[in-house]
Order: sequence, then C-alpha cells, then structure tokens
Amino acid sequence: MKKIACLHAHPSNIALLSAAFAMYDVELVHFVDADLLLPGDGPAASATEQAYARLRQQLKGMDDGSVDAIVITCTQYASYLTAEAEAACAAPVFTIDGPFIQELSRTTERHLLVFSNPATVEPTMSRIRKQAQTARAVPAIELLVVEDAFTLLMENRQEAYLAKLTAALHDLDQTLHGVPLSVAQLSMAPAAERFARETGRFVAHPLHSLTSQLVQTLALSEKHA
Repeated sequence: MKKIACLHAHPSNIALLSAAFAMYDVELVHFVDADLLLPGDGPAASATEQAYARLRQQLKGMDDGSVDAIVITCTQYASYLTAEAEAACAAPVFTIDGPFIQELSRTTERHLLVFSNPATVEPTMSRIRKQAQTARAVPAIELLVVEDAFTLLMENRQEAYLAKLTAALHDLDQTLHGVPLSVAQLSMAPAAERFARETGRFVAHPLHSLTSQLVQTLALSEKHA
C-alpha cells in the first residue's frame, strides 16, 4: 500500500483529502500546522523567512523514508516551497494547486478565479504567470476575493464559510452569464461541489487536478469491494 504524508494549515482539509482518496488503496498521514499562515496585509520579511524555515523543518520531519509522496494542501504554504527544499526530500512533493496552476496557465478564454484568502492571491498568480511564460501562453484570468470569508474558516465557522462561498458563486454566475469559474483553494472545494449540485454547473478546484495527478504518478489502485 502506498503512503502519502499530507501537510495542512487547517484540520478541515483532512476530511477533504480523505474523501478524495477513499476509493484508493492508499494510507494518508496528516500533519496540521497553522503557524505557517501569514497575514495578507504585507507580512514582514522576517516573518516570511521564518515561514520558509518552518516549512523546510516540517518537510524534513515528514520525509522519514516511509512515505511515497508528500502533499502540501495549503495554497499559501505551497508558495513557500523552494526548489532547494523540494530537492532535499527523498519523496516527491506535490502542492495542492500545482497541477491546477498548470491547467490555468494554458487557459486562453475568459475565466474567473475566486479566492477566499487574500494572502494567496499574489503567490498563486505569480506561479500562474511563470507557468504561462514557460508554455508561451497568455491566460485570460480575472480574479475575485470573497471578502471576509477566510476569517470564518479560521474561526472554525465552517458552515458559515461554506454558505458565504456558495452564495458568492451563485451571485457571480448570475452576473457573469456563463463565464467559467474556478476556486483557488482546497478549503473552497465543498462550496464548488455544492454550487455544482445546485446548478449543474461545473466549478474547477485544485483537488480535482491533484487527485488525478497522484493516482497516475503513484499508480494508485482502487480498493476491492
């Protein structure tokens, strides 16, 4: 059985990963560290460097020789992953939005990418621009942050968070008249799924892309009934 170590910023992400891989013969080991999160209003350089160091320390502890892969499920944490830190790990490191960003970087039609955490916007867009430049693409991505939503998640008001995001997606759908929507963070995936059930409209989110890549890369097999 394959084994994946998962690093989360919030414990609510554990259930999302577990559900995504429930049908596969794989063991997930979860680590939660909220101390890596930085404020979205321009954190000090010293705080940013501490976050980079903390992530390197976490990866070192997770990469204990028993895991087949490491997954970073927080979009903000993913932005701290350097090439040096990744190369130092024996196990391959996947970020929640890595495959998703590759897909978005090739999007040439108008597309709205929705965030709840303002601190993730610039790091995510920087990575999309970098991927697009490599692919010689010009993505037509517009951005929107659902104001005051992420605070609800940090206060463990998960149902209020889900309701606020779902309502925002409904409003955007009515306003934009069919423009494709995506949500940028793993914590937003339940809202995307709820919106899809209520409207029949697909909303892309990082967990779709990550699950597909891990199943293919690790050759994960489905559980037998």
